[in-house]
Amino acid sequence: MLKQIPKMWDTKRLIIEDLKDNDIQIVQELYEQGSYIKQWSGNGLDSKYIQRCFTTGDLPPNGMKEQFKIQVLRIKDTELNVGILSTYHGHPNPETFYINYLYIDKEYQSQGLGQEVVIGLLSILKHTKYDEVRANVSIKNWQAIRFWTQLGLNTINGFFGDKEHSDSSFADMELRKRL
Repeated sequence: MLKQIPKMWDTKRLIIEDLKDNDIQIVQELYEQGSYIKQWSGNGLDSKYIQRCFTTGDLPPNGMKEQFKIQVLRIKDTELNVGILSTYHGHPNPETFYINYLYIDKEYQSQGLGQEVVIGLLSILKHTKYDEVRANVSIKNWQAIRFWTQLGLNTINGFFGDKEHSDSSFADMELRKRL
């Protein structure tokens, strides 16, 4: 039984593999391309996000780097970087697999690549110790809410953030799917 998703795996059109040192700058550019998402979360752009993920991880409270993984999504035929997937193995409990971040290059969105990645990931997770998968989504990001709920992460596990709605308030919801 797997404890972590593989360092490299694939789907019909993509290769998904652990981030390498020489990919940091180009993957940071891809991350910054998705910075428009920050308008819904209230977080500013992190100009060192990918470097930080590579060196220390994007960890939950009391998290360990060994349980964090950031992977690059590449088109099989061209090896072009088209996405980022970061995950944490075992948060908030050992049986939970957490999807921290998934982003597809804006030129490749709406082609089913994100769905392909999540369906492939869910298939891998069936052969692990995890019994649920969770993802955190900004309440203002309707497209992402639709995306995750269509893939079965449709149980609301909780709400976090500001208690009152306004243009300058922000909140997230954690979505969950039993495996």
